[in-house]
Amino acid sequence: MELQNVRRLAVFKLRNIGDVLMITPVLRALRETFPGARITAVVNAGTEAMLANNPHVDEVLAYERGGGFWKDLAFARELRRRRFDLTIGFTEGQRTAWNSLLCGARYRVGVVKDNRERRHWAYNIRMFPVGNMHEVETHFAMLANAGFQLRNPKPGPLCLVVPDDLRAWAREQLAPLRPARIVHVHPVSRWLWKCWTPGSMAKIVDWLQTRRDVRVVITSGPAEKEGEMARTIVEQCRTLPLFFDGNLSLSQTAAISAESDGYFGVDTAPMHMAAAVGVPVVALFGPTHAENWGPWTPLGRVLAKPCVCNDPHSGQRCDWSRTRACLAAITVQEAQAALDELLTMRKIISPSVI
Repeated sequence: MELQNVRRLAVFKLRNIGDVLMITPVLRALRETFPGARITAVVNAGTEAMLANNPHVDEVLAYERGGGFWKDLAFARELRRRRFDLTIGFTEGQRTAWNSLLCGARYRVGVVKDNRERRHWAYNIRMFPVGNMHEVETHFAMLANAGFQLRNPKPGPLCLVVPDDLRAWAREQLAPLRPARIVHVHPVSRWLWKCWTPGSMAKIVDWLQTRRDVRVVITSGPAEKEGEMARTIVEQCRTLPLFFDGNLSLSQTAAISAESDGYFGVDTAPMHMAAAVGVPVVALFGPTHAENWGPWTPLGRVLAKPCVCNDPHSGQRCDWSRTRACLAAITVQEAQAALDELLTMRKIISPSVI
């Protein structure tokens, strides 16, 4: 497919924080393919920090959910005012479809499951969902099956730029822990069914600090239930980690990872952020699929157990109360072995500028 005279390009990803970070490799590929175009990323409000200072994007527009009809109309007018030549919607859903249509772009690319869907009329170039592969790879595969000819069709690394002032702030916060090695632990997710047992997490923190001469910094998100579980973990620790109790921004959390020597935690946005800034990552997976959502880095290791809840053919959930059975089955010894491997790895130098 040859797209003529594309000067203004919009990429839609109206999903969660980690999903937005996952489009950074394809944004790089689009910049290489359309070097003279102005690229706008359209994302949900609260996720735009994942694209702050990204060298492959000229503008980030944040859509505020729940604003009502008139606010949505004003947002659509903002999009149309930019006179895009090409829009690419990587998000299935009516909102992406109709905003793409209202943009008035000559080329409108979007995801549809089949041509019977109403929203397929919004697009004149259609992408269809692809088979089981990593989320980063799906963006490239969908563009390929729609006939796109990217200059570089192979996904590169994630891109998350941590400015120098934030790195300096993080170094100052972590200075009392040096010269020891530091592991950033983010043990919680806003979806608590992604979390390991608090007791197991506390044992890992203590083991790192007493047996491996590593200092631990723990972070959590701002949600109350998330903070409650993080505080439970810290209270069960016999040693004293540095704890940021839900009071960091996304960019500050990324800076803490960037200035640490490794990351350990559950399947959540900070895990992807740690992968993006080049530190070794050990991630715990339960009901979600590591094949699709694992850390996109050669320094990533995943701990997971086969279970009915992560079998795509079972359609079942495993037994759980506060911790899913598949996560509870991961042993402390397995996590220790993975972390021993992590501590032998060297950080990737400045992956975000690639």
